[in-house]
Amino acid sequence: MRYVTCCRVGLRHTTGQRQVQVTNGAFFWNKSNTTATRTRFFSTWNWSSNNNVNSSSSSDKGAVDGDAPTSVDAKIQKQVLDKCASLHSSIMPLNEKIRGPLAKNSDKGTSLPFVFLVGNHSSGKSSFINYVMGRNVQTAGVAPTDDCFTVIAPGPEDTDQDGPALIGDPDMGFGNLRQFGPTLIHHTQLKIRSSIQTDSFMMVDSPGMIDSPTSYGGMSSSSSPDSKLMDRGYDFPGVVRWFAERADVVLLFFDPDKPGTTGETLSVLLHSLGGMDHKLLIVLNKADQFKKIHDFARAYGSLCWNLSKVIPRKDLPRIFTMCLPNVTKPEGGGGESSPTAAIPSTGSGLADLHQTRDDVVAEVMKAPKRRIDNTITHLNDSVNLLLMHARIVDDVRKRYSQRLWEHRIQEGGSLLTGSALTALSVYTNLPVQFTGGVVAATVLGAGGLRWFNSNKMTQVEEMLTTSEELSASFQRTHPREVSDADEFTASVWQRIREPLRLSLKNVGLSDSESGSKSEVNELHHILDVEIPKLRRMASPSHFGSGSQE
Repeated sequence: MRYVTCCRVGLRHTTGQRQVQVTNGAFFWNKSNTTATRTRFFSTWNWSSNNNVNSSSSSDKGAVDGDAPTSVDAKIQKQVLDKCASLHSSIMPLNEKIRGPLAKNSDKGTSLPFVFLVGNHSSGKSSFINYVMGRNVQTAGVAPTDDCFTVIAPGPEDTDQDGPALIGDPDMGFGNLRQFGPTLIHHTQLKIRSSIQTDSFMMVDSPGMIDSPTSYGGMSSSSSPDSKLMDRGYDFPGVVRWFAERADVVLLFFDPDKPGTTGETLSVLLHSLGGMDHKLLIVLNKADQFKKIHDFARAYGSLCWNLSKVIPRKDLPRIFTMCLPNVTKPEGGGGESSPTAAIPSTGSGLADLHQTRDDVVAEVMKAPKRRIDNTITHLNDSVNLLLMHARIVDDVRKRYSQRLWEHRIQEGGSLLTGSALTALSVYTNLPVQFTGGVVAATVLGAGGLRWFNSNKMTQVEEMLTTSEELSASFQRTHPREVSDADEFTASVWQRIREPLRLSLKNVGLSDSESGSKSEVNELHHILDVEIPKLRRMASPSHFGSGSQE
């Protein structure tokens, strides 16, 4: 009997059955009776614990879990997720009104939590998926074996669907991928598999990253639209970011042959996975292939060196150095190979690699629990983005309106002066020629001033929508955060600055709208009241929790 434990994950292998227990609300799978126990297939947000699983003896659970904190109750999970969905839906009308930074249907989640894998080709992503799921689902090989984004979901029987069917499914939650075009749609697929060890979440495999001959090293030209189309036919970094934003765990794989030297991988880490450190795990796989210790040191050092180029911090994140077990075919040579039939590795030198692998698997198994935290984080992130967008738009519009009213007063003054002179000439019985001249001068003067002011307002609008002026608006609307050097506020500003500039430039300040005071106050209420309340509901009981008496 073997136990792999990390945060309430227990794997038990017995002769007659295989049980996989995830006590934060995952699933209970009995190999001898899969049909009867697989009752929650694709039930949205429903990963409540089976009563039989929860009623395990306390002595057995204590031996596995130790003194770990209590998991969140399934009823509270549903309340938290429903409340997050309601709050997120409530801010979408304001986002549409002011053309905010939130994507359409960004308040809609996927049907199940999912783990997203990205990395170099032949870095072991597919093999890792097969290992975690307990059966061969993906084709593994040294050369690139797949050019599709593959969604692997649990189901009652094995079924494959193409990209249009997956993206067109209203319940799966991948419909927004249409925005990336038909090429991506036809390079996406769904695999539904039975008898896998991940009944509570999905896994998404991505095409292995490799530099093309036109990429000039990958990083320098990856931001060019032409290079994107030539390399993939669609916006690959954008698609990676779409998946990563919605994923509950993101795994970035490297391998000893290409320890961070693939420019596309580093570019994706810089541009597509920025701001996702809380759920990103960097994995150096296949570490058991090193024959000499100095080879491992050189590869690990090379990876750290390359990561330091794109991670603007002194401290690099943890790199999970691991390996997968050697897989053997079942006796007789037929059937699928299985990671559970692995040959035990010899020597104590690989024990750390095996332990790290178990740590990564444990993090993957926590995807359902992470869904709650990630959903609240996504709501908090969306509200902060929308609030900053609304405040800056309101400031820019006020400055624009001030200039506009100054010009309107000038035009009104010109008309009023001309009208007064005309009335005076009529009242004093001045010659008709003089009165006509006054009228003509008034009309020409007002028209000329209106034309001049119109051109001036065009220049003002262009000036107000420059990056420099928008930065000045940011400093005016967030003076305290700027003076305190608030890094979080600065990071939010960096994310919305360019989309905000393009939005104001395309729509025009005269046609753009700003949020009302009540709508902005509602955003503050969500940040200051609702989100902290949700955090307290989702967090396990502890001595410092606000719910403690």
